[in-house]
Amino acid sequence: MDFSQRTQALTTAYIHSYNLALKEVKNPNLAAQIATAVIMVINTNIPEQPAVNPLAAFFAQLAAQQPEPGEKEGGNHDRAENEAD
Repeated sequence: MDFSQRTQALTTAYIHSYNLALKEVKNPNLAAQIATAVIMVINTNIPEQPAVNPLAAFFAQLAAQQPEPGEKEGGNHDRAENEAD
């Protein structure tokens, strides 16, 4: 969930919580406090996505493309030739 989606979801939750609390308690200040508490709880329960470090992702991609130690570049031609002998 990106920042704008999270903001929109929390704003909607605040408005609904405020309106529901205002109906119940008939006190705008208390309704605002209740709505704030509700969105704080919701915000802490939304899982965080790990931040992606572009440099780390680039090096991980490079490492995945590197041949294993002891292998020659160009694939497993030596292994296939040895198995045929």
